[in-house]
Amino acid sequence: MATITAFALSSGAGAEIPAPPGEYVEIDGAQIRFIEEGSGPAVLLIHGASSNAEDMRVALSGHLEGYRAIYIDRPGLGWSERPDGRWTPQREAALIRELMTALDIEDPVVVGHSWGGAVTMRLAIDHGEDLTGLVLIAPALRSDVGEAAWYNRASRIPLIGPLITRVFVPILGPRQIDSGLETTFAPQPVPEDYAETVRINRLFNPSVFKANAADMAPVNEHLAAQEDYYSEVSLPTVMLAGPNDEVVYTNMHSARVVETMPNARLVTDEAWGHMLHHYAAERVRAAIDEVADGDLD
Repeated sequence: MATITAFALSSGAGAEIPAPPGEYVEIDGAQIRFIEEGSGPAVLLIHGASSNAEDMRVALSGHLEGYRAIYIDRPGLGWSERPDGRWTPQREAALIRELMTALDIEDPVVVGHSWGGAVTMRLAIDHGEDLTGLVLIAPALRSDVGEAAWYNRASRIPLIGPLITRVFVPILGPRQIDSGLETTFAPQPVPEDYAETVRINRLFNPSVFKANAADMAPVNEHLAAQEDYYSEVSLPTVMLAGPNDEVVYTNMHSARVVETMPNARLVTDEAWGHMLHHYAAERVRAAIDEVADGDLD
């Protein structure tokens, strides 16, 4: 049984960063933060790595009139908790499916950005009969994404890992925000006050950083476990990606995967970078409409 509450979670290092407005639902003993806006057919929005629901909400809120939009902090990220045990996209998809039941989310269009795209595809593989379709924004889909960053790999080393997550990351992480965001948004500029509005510093809370590292350190393993099933996903799917994305290379991910899916198409624009939803919100809305209508022509 799910219990929905409206309190803010904060504990440990990083607790000085208060949670944005939202509600919490308990799934598998973990509090999962979500924000719900509007009414109509459901759209479930899943953010990427190193982020939280505010990224998607800030970009798309106000562009989804006529829909019931539900933005979630992925388990362990933002202000959501993560159940104990080994974490995989398959396990995350199962939790999201339970969340759908708890919040009476029926037949949603699921919008996934970056790593959220990988989770969205896992949700479609395992629970596609419960979805209307997919919109994938700059999704990470294939296992040849390269090695995970050293700090994500090192965070898993006994003794050294806790030192990194509890001492070095809270001190050194914030100093890398500006340069990291410039790369993530390129070739488009970082929106003014983005880091403060989205509360990027939340990533440097030790528990959040640890959860993100658990996703990213074995990223190739996670994707290898699911990429052979993409061709079985027949849901209407629109992928939006920029050829100049410096984070997830479109030609290696979206462009290859879309060729294997029976009811999917890829839309690209030279102007788009990895964070295209902040600059092409109306195109994201159009993709949601197309998928909801089942019309990809």
